[in-house]
Amino acid sequence: MLGYVRAQMSELRMREYECYRSMYCGLCRHMGKCTGQCSRLSLSYDFVFLAAVRMSLSGEELKFKKKRCLVHPFKKRNTVIDSPVLRYCADASALLTYHKLRDDLADERGSKKLRARISLVFFVGGYRRAKKRYPALDASIAERLRELGDYEKNTEAPPSADVPASIFASLMEDVFSHGLDGVDARIASAIGRSVGNWIYLADAADDYKKDLESNSFNPYARLFGDDFSKERRASVGVAMTNHLLEADRAFALIDDFPTPEVKEILCNILYLGLPQTAEQILNETLKGEVSKHEKPV
Repeated sequence: MLGYVRAQMSELRMREYECYRSMYCGLCRHMGKCTGQCSRLSLSYDFVFLAAVRMSLSGEELKFKKKRCLVHPFKKRNTVIDSPVLRYCADASALLTYHKLRDDLADERGSKKLRARISLVFFVGGYRRAKKRYPALDASIAERLRELGDYEKNTEAPPSADVPASIFASLMEDVFSHGLDGVDARIASAIGRSVGNWIYLADAADDYKKDLESNSFNPYARLFGDDFSKERRASVGVAMTNHLLEADRAFALIDDFPTPEVKEILCNILYLGLPQTAEQILNETLKGEVSKHEKPV
């Protein structure tokens, strides 16, 4: 479900792109240290956005250092180092990945079920480390996903996209705000809830045809059957835009950023990256070509 929250790379200036890539590389390294090398396979841009939000609220100063890695062995690249926020994001990623795989193992069939079973072997170690550090967050994620699974299995529940989206939004609200206090926690909660709603609706729209063909749960398949018309997609687009407006209102309350580049990265994601992704999904112009785990070059 994650993988949709990314910047519009072509609109980032060079110093902003370098900062974005440095945070991405830093997250990858922190995942390797905190939750094991296998956890790096679940690396995604969503957690760079999470990191940028929490860095802006905590006032964390970014520390950069040039390093080589196995993916880029011939040229050192700037990477963010010694970051408490990135350590938190690495643990949050491990918790979410593990519980998502557990859900897939319980709900999927065939090759997807087998893939989840095999993947769990590689991710369980990182999950156990993260759970020791954040047992309350682990319990919260598990409970939210259980609620979501119960709703999806309840064939007598009134058809709705808002109800399951709200459950997933609560999960993201917990992830964004965990460990923060006061105004910072409220801002993080509002951004997490708004973006969580947006992610769920985007994923449901993106997977609509596939879920319809496989007879898997999809809120739009339950609502509209095989008639997900242009007008109905447009109404989904309006709902997604409204959620971004709510995120924008919370984002406007942040009055300090670690660097100007971090602020511009967040603006790019909220005002360009997410709307562009929504347009691609709903207009189906790049159906099947939108990579959920696009890597920076």
